[in-house]
Amino acid sequence: MRSSPIQLEVLAHRFSAVVEEMAENIRRTSFSTFVKQTADFGTCLVTPQGEVFAAPRRISGNTMIGAPARVAIESLGEYRPGDVGISNDPAATGGLVTHLPDLWTWCPLYAGEEIVAFALSFVHASDIGGSVPSSIDWGLTDQHQEGLIIPPVRLIDDGRRNDALFAMIARNSRVPRENVGDIEAQVAGLRTAQRRMSEIHEAFGAQALKDAIADLLDTAESRAGDMLGELADGSYEFVDYLEGQDAVAADGTRTVAVPPTRLRLELTISGRTAHMSFEGTSPQVVEAINLHTGGEPGHYMLAFALVNWFYSRDKSVPYNSGLVRPLTATLPPGSVVNPNPGAPCGVRAAVFFRIMDCVLGCLAQAAPDAAFAAGAGAVAIAAISYRDAATGRRRVSVGQPLTGGSGGRPGLPGLRGTSYMGGWLRNVPNEVLETEVPVLVEQYRYRRGSGGDGAFTGGDGLIIELRSLDDDVTFAVRGLERLTFQPWGVRGGEPGQRGRATLNPGTPGARDLGRVGTVTLNRGDVLRVETPGGGGLGERPADGDLFALGDARDAYDRRWPARSQRALGDAVLGAVPFSRQATTYRALYLDADRRAGDGPVTDEIVHAALAAAGLRRNAL
Repeated sequence: MRSSPIQLEVLAHRFSAVVEEMAENIRRTSFSTFVKQTADFGTCLVTPQGEVFAAPRRISGNTMIGAPARVAIESLGEYRPGDVGISNDPAATGGLVTHLPDLWTWCPLYAGEEIVAFALSFVHASDIGGSVPSSIDWGLTDQHQEGLIIPPVRLIDDGRRNDALFAMIARNSRVPRENVGDIEAQVAGLRTAQRRMSEIHEAFGAQALKDAIADLLDTAESRAGDMLGELADGSYEFVDYLEGQDAVAADGTRTVAVPPTRLRLELTISGRTAHMSFEGTSPQVVEAINLHTGGEPGHYMLAFALVNWFYSRDKSVPYNSGLVRPLTATLPPGSVVNPNPGAPCGVRAAVFFRIMDCVLGCLAQAAPDAAFAAGAGAVAIAAISYRDAATGRRRVSVGQPLTGGSGGRPGLPGLRGTSYMGGWLRNVPNEVLETEVPVLVEQYRYRRGSGGDGAFTGGDGLIIELRSLDDDVTFAVRGLERLTFQPWGVRGGEPGQRGRATLNPGTPGARDLGRVGTVTLNRGDVLRVETPGGGGLGERPADGDLFALGDARDAYDRRWPARSQRALGDAVLGAVPFSRQATTYRALYLDADRRAGDGPVTDEIVHAALAAAGLRRNAL
């Protein structure tokens, strides 16, 4: 190690503070709802060779570890201090960009005359042009239908703003003001990194800064190798699927228009390394779900689940691309995980999320005691487009990120309305959504009972109902999944409930929308989206046993289905406050017929219930 332990710790926190401040400045100065409210953006610091050595955990997207920045950085050749690059071209950036709405920017960071690092950021633009509002739709079959493609180019050249490029980006968007405002927020974030890294250089010197970067990457690599080394050597295979698409005839007859997409992962553990083989995965498809990885083995959308697994086991591990150094991969050219240039990719998150499920499925075999059940497996995002009465132009706003429940966890139930994937995305307040687009949010709540049953139940999904307040309001809902293939349980746990989307539910004209894609609503129409619940972990305890759970009322509803229609708001369930063991929480059913009006649950009642169950207080 080149740095002293104390100095390395200090600099690690300084680097972390830089990316957090970058992210906070972008959030505070951005224009679009999807960036300022939902936080679909990201920041990081990378070496001149393109390895991420610092990324935020508190705000913004936390998918940056393994982002392959080298190709984008090298594409602009020599740099000067005032330069800022920009691109949204997957092929030209070697997989740094994965779909066109992600606008990536970067700038050099100097120590004196030497470039010691680069700062990067991306924002998810609400619209980058193309065939449909928001630029994303399952049905687009060519990347040119998905919007403006910007090859790596200087947005700012030696301090001089490229006004022609700004104008071109604005002209090719349905929301020019928001796009330009978000890009300027990115530039502000990059300038923050330049100032803060200059301060670090002045305080510690160039060599100390470079040594710390190298040591942090090496430390993360070593710690990741240690954790992989704890797993039994062997190959673990898991296969999962993305939804196909049915064609519906006028008489209601359904035929398969697009078959399901197969994701196959073979995870091979060998000592301190892991190999991810995607041989047997479907070839690239005509739908816009292809994931451009540039063939990079540690690509952030391939390695995300493993990176989070490392971090969940050891939260002190440096959070950087050293974690993906022990990973190699086989990515068949022309497959959905390594498609040819130009393959449509707007909904590539569907493949990203299913890869996470496959990794969890392999880890459930390699480390059964640390198994997680499948979560909702999707983040459905509704982009809402309407005609502005004042200008006659169509406006676009990206609404709620609708995730579902997470799967049951070792010792704990799944989280409600929060998935392992996309969990960093924040809610848009209903009041903000109703102010920006002509809709009324009639429901936004948990989908009670949708999580899979088990010793540790899956988390519930969500329900949202949106009523259109105007005619010709278009909803582009992308990413809705698990409509056929349920979120699986593990070790005897039950699968979570499937998702669904319905137009005008509860009316004679109600219609199942499948994956939705794009649907146009008129005044009074209602769109209802129900997201999947997570799978359960472990077999459901027998009646009379103690339940391991996080929400007593959820368990009550499931244990006593015949009573679930009763007014349960005042049902008494005695949660035993001294019953924590490691990370497992338990609750004891005192009396199924006991009501709140019967008086408080006293310590004597708890002890009597324990005695009746043949348990002692310290047995819990």
